[in-house]
Amino acid sequence: MRADRIILLTLAIALGLGCLLILLPFVPAMLWAGILVYCLWPLYAWFCRFVRPGIAAFVITLVVALMVLVPLVHLALLAAREVRQSEHWVQAVIQNGLPPAPAFFQHIPLIGGLLTDFWNNSADDLGGAASTLQPVLGTLAHSGLKLVLRATHGLVGTVVALCFAYLFFLSGEAIVSRIRLLLVRLINESRTDELLTLVAGTVRGVVFGIVGTALFQGVLYAVGFEVARAPQPLLLAALAGLISIVPAGAVVVYVPLSLYLLGVGHPLVALLLAAYCFIVVGGADSILRPWLIARGASLSYAVTLIGVLGGAITFGALGIFLGPVLLALGLALAEEFAGQPRGAWR
Repeated sequence: MRADRIILLTLAIALGLGCLLILLPFVPAMLWAGILVYCLWPLYAWFCRFVRPGIAAFVITLVVALMVLVPLVHLALLAAREVRQSEHWVQAVIQNGLPPAPAFFQHIPLIGGLLTDFWNNSADDLGGAASTLQPVLGTLAHSGLKLVLRATHGLVGTVVALCFAYLFFLSGEAIVSRIRLLLVRLINESRTDELLTLVAGTVRGVVFGIVGTALFQGVLYAVGFEVARAPQPLLLAALAGLISIVPAGAVVVYVPLSLYLLGVGHPLVALLLAAYCFIVVGGADSILRPWLIARGASLSYAVTLIGVLGGAITFGALGIFLGPVLLALGLALAEEFAGQPRGAWR
């Protein structure tokens, strides 16, 4: 290879790495924005028939921002209020020990007596242990500060993603066409179209099948918790909806809540709430989730679920979408390498 070509290739690689380093902090926000714009693109295209594209993009982005940021801010304020209210209680426990066990413990079937005995046996004066607990409290305070910083970082990342979403609405078609041109230079045109269709279908299946079902379940949980007059129904419903990404994961929320309602003297409400969560919300999950995934994703329900969970463990929240997409692409390449027709191993 000629020396001038080597120099040009080196400069091109260095330039590519420099651009990658500049864009790297924004990659998560850009991916979130791309997923959001892809899901809302039919609405944007319909809205553009009546108003200018810039207005349509601004209105849709503003509505999404309100739907995302308002609940997050509300939950943050709620959590901050609970922390302030709990601070004095924790200090009193450290100095004076635990108070007697709550009365409703006695009314919990099977385990009520054990919980009461365990609580009362632990209700010794903890004042002497205050010095021992100082390192632990310092570690907890440090962890709490890190959690606040991560929450702030996540809020800023959400705002940045919404800004990218507005830009992607305006130039989405041009961006996709240029990405397609780059891919065509690497692989042939038909393979490029197949891979883009594969990625689009997988993202659609995950969004509507996994995330959409979890959001729908969160709404159902909020209705049930509010009717049952549970403490902090919105916070518990948000937690249950988030855990609902894992099938039957919300039992860790509504089962203790039902036991609490049973212990405070509302057995009928507790029974009805447990039945509502298990039959109505759980039934919606068993029917709606596989149906929505089958309509979009090119993977089976089990493989999609593995991709969601594995991606979330590896990449965080963004891995919910990256995991199934990577598995779909890997399976497609494995099929092609083995000489099998597309979709033979799904």
